[in-house]
Amino acid sequence: MIVCLKLASHTGLTMEQQNISLHTIWEGMQNIKLEMMSHMDSKLDNIKTSLNKIENSLTTLGDHVNELEQRVSTNEDEIQSLLTVVRKLEKDQAHLKERAEDAENRSRAYNLRFISIPEKAEGEDIRGFMHRLIPQLLGVENFPTPPVIQNCHRNPTFLRENSRPGPRPILVKFLYPQDKSKILKLSRDKKELLYNGRRVHIYPDFSAELSEKRKQYNPLKKQLQERGCKYSMVFPSKMKVVHGGKTKLFCSPEEVATFLNELR
Repeated sequence: MIVCLKLASHTGLTMEQQNISLHTIWEGMQNIKLEMMSHMDSKLDNIKTSLNKIENSLTTLGDHVNELEQRVSTNEDEIQSLLTVVRKLEKDQAHLKERAEDAENRSRAYNLRFISIPEKAEGEDIRGFMHRLIPQLLGVENFPTPPVIQNCHRNPTFLRENSRPGPRPILVKFLYPQDKSKILKLSRDKKELLYNGRRVHIYPDFSAELSEKRKQYNPLKKQLQERGCKYSMVFPSKMKVVHGGKTKLFCSPEEVATFLNELR
């Protein structure tokens, strides 16, 4: 009341007019408050709506992630099953390849390859030529009866434009394994075989895969000789080594290398 009287005295307004002015100000402030609250409620509603949409989107995304995780888990199980099948197939393939290679090399067990015999030296009768050539190379005294040749031919049978330089090998298949073994032993003992002044070589007839496996022993042969070891190859790709009166059989070049290291 004192404030109103002082305000009235300063403004020249009556008490009634002063009360009306204060009431008007209060109503204005309430209206502003209501408008602000309404505006804020509207904004909050928009925010709530947006949050609900985000929540729904996250829920949907979570469902998708769960579905993807389930699919990934299923795919991983299927992949693992497929890997098991693939490993088995690879194992079966390797086994079949090994059997096929073994069968191929056994079918060549009676064969020998004669290398560096000039082209056309055999004329029209290659079998008769080989019957004469073998005693000529290895000594007539070693063949009171000629070896029985089942079949022989140049390999490949026909010359090709892109053939390797040099004469084609002559492939000879003997009827008896004793003849093949005898010829191979004599050729190794004699070391140098000459035909018309040209050096000739005689080798077993192996598949390309087996030949490559046996070649892997070549770097070790000189080392074995230097250490006084005698060695020989054992079919299909093993090496027999004799040292100090003891015989050992090795299944791989790595085993031979380990043996040589132990001798040092």
